[in-house]
Amino acid sequence: MKGIFWNSRGLRDLTKFRLLSDTSKEQNFDFIALLETCRTTFTDTELNNLCGGKQFLWSWVNPKGHSGGIFLGINPSVIDIGYISQGDYHIKFHMRNKSDDFQWNLIAVYGAAQAEHKQSFLTELVQCCQNESLPLVVGGGFQYN
Repeated sequence: MKGIFWNSRGLRDLTKFRLLSDTSKEQNFDFIALLETCRTTFTDTELNNLCGGKQFLWSWVNPKGHSGGIFLGINPSVIDIGYISQGDYHIKFHMRNKSDDFQWNLIAVYGAAQAEHKQSFLTELVQCCQNESLPLVVGGGFQYN
């Protein structure tokens, strides 16, 4: 299982987009978590290019103002999704590997940069993880000043 968590700090720059597309093709990723995309949508062509031409299943949380935004995608030919949950600061996929039936959770987070939102972020992260009996993989942006 190969994947990437990447704080892109915006994905409007063609150079970043090409780097991710080329790396995805080269590494043959099974999941991609993009953080701080600062975008609300991608075209189907853009999403196809991000995952090296594979038909990924995508979920996203829109940015708040000029920062944030999470896109999480998986290769459904390798992984089955049991359910997806989202909050202001996370996307969680409950998954099953098709090759060995191993079940686990993949969580992409992007923490609030502003001090006044840190408590909300931490509360959401705890609630997202606290009742899980399956293994968790958590990655993303945790910002503490």
